[in-house]
Amino acid sequence: MKYAEYAPSVGLSSVIRCIWTLEGTADDFAGAAQPILPDGRAELIVHLGDAFERIHESGVIERQPNMIFAGQLDGPLVIRPTGMTSVVGIRFHADGTPAVIRCPQHRLAGLTIAFSDLSPAFARELHDVCAAQPSVSLAARAADDCLRRHLDDSRIDPHVRVAIGAIERRNGAGTVDEVAALTGVSRRHLERRFQEVVGLTPKRFARITRFQHALRTFEQGKSGHRGALTAATCGYADQAHFIRDFGELAGCSPEAHLLRDAMLNRLFAGSAQRRG
Repeated sequence: MKYAEYAPSVGLSSVIRCIWTLEGTADDFAGAAQPILPDGRAELIVHLGDAFERIHESGVIERQPNMIFAGQLDGPLVIRPTGMTSVVGIRFHADGTPAVIRCPQHRLAGLTIAFSDLSPAFARELHDVCAAQPSVSLAARAADDCLRRHLDDSRIDPHVRVAIGAIERRNGAGTVDEVAALTGVSRRHLERRFQEVVGLTPKRFARITRFQHALRTFEQGKSGHRGALTAATCGYADQAHFIRDFGELAGCSPEAHLLRDAMLNRLFAGSAQRRG
């Protein structure tokens, strides 16, 4: 299994965090389902090989379309590869999606839907330029070119961007009122625009940001008092608060997370080498 990340071109860097590729087979995962955890960012996925399956909490198994838009996650997304894996993924900045996809993001939160349902002509163009390339690395570059042709960065909301920066610098700490004060708009206005642009409320985005900080801290910590130290370091009221929050966003306890196979989530969390 081979995973790589590519920095977007200068024209896209304000809206896209990275373009990534994944190659391999279902055997690389030994048939195990892969949990993807909330990170505050939406993604656009192009399957050039066999599409993945999504396993819903109810047990229903849904074959994903060849091209999907994955809205903001509010809990674990469980997927499973089905055969030959050849994927190009576009990971947006938290507020970058509206510059490419003209739809209020709160309507897409938690969904993995066919991109053709959102933008049929754009979906055909993106799939065709990626499929025409002889390698996924070249497909990633072709996707970059295609996205730049559809970019409208005037749709970036400067107040929401300031709020996101404040939340991320504080690793999710602080209050929404404090964040709104930094933007120069009212809390009510910020909450409305945040949901339209990001797909989450500022409070929920801050909670996910703190969870991601805690997840990295916990995974890198030493055994023993790992959970208590993570809770204290990351601003939770106590260890029980940390465990409850982790359970809701990750779908299991912190200790169970260490034991489960979450290879894709570890890769997506930033352990891959960034290419030029």
